[in-house]
Amino acid sequence: MALMDDERAALEQLAAFGPDRGLDPPLRGRLALYKLIDETPQGWKITALGREVLASAPQRRPKETSARSEETAPSAEGERHYGRKSRDTSWLD
Repeated sequence: MALMDDERAALEQLAAFGPDRGLDPPLRGRLALYKLIDETPQGWKITALGREVLASAPQRRPKETSARSEETAPSAEGERHYGRKSRDTSWLD
């Protein structure tokens, strides 16, 4: 199972520091849906399945520097421009 960065961080925090009541509700919902965390009177805690997924999930590579994005950026000649276009309203005056 592939974990998103915020899911991985939440599971690592629960594994290291124990139950937590302050998890973000959408994040908490996703992790609980897949039975990676469980609610207890002390707060949300990581399950055995959660520890297993955390251990087996591949590490995400850090984002590349901006030099990498410049190589893959399209040239200005064929570049598309989205958004509002300026209109000639000189006839309104």
